[in-house]
This record gives sequence, C-alpha cells and structure tokens, in this order.
Amino acid sequence: MKFRLPLIIGLAAVASLFLSSCNTFVGMGRDFQRLGQGFENAAYGKKF
Repeated sequence: MKFRLPLIIGLAAVASLFLSSCNTFVGMGRDFQRLGQGFENAAYGKKF
C-alpha cells in the first residue's frame, strides 16, 4: 500500500510528458514529409 502513491505520481508524470509531446511529433512528421518531398523533387530534377 505504501508504494501506490509514488507509483500513481510517476505514472501521471510520464503520461503528462507523452501528452505534451504530441505537437512535437506532429511537427517532426511534417519536417520528414517535407524532407521526402525535397528528395523526390531532386530525383525528378525540379528546382525551386
């Protein structure tokens, strides 16, 4: 019973880290998508 409170606090801290990083992962996904488009454009010889 004594370990239950620290466990709950630890799980809440980990959950808050994962939930707050959603915007970071969305931004990282967009960056990778643009990187892939750049490679594709370079393969087809397009220049901007």
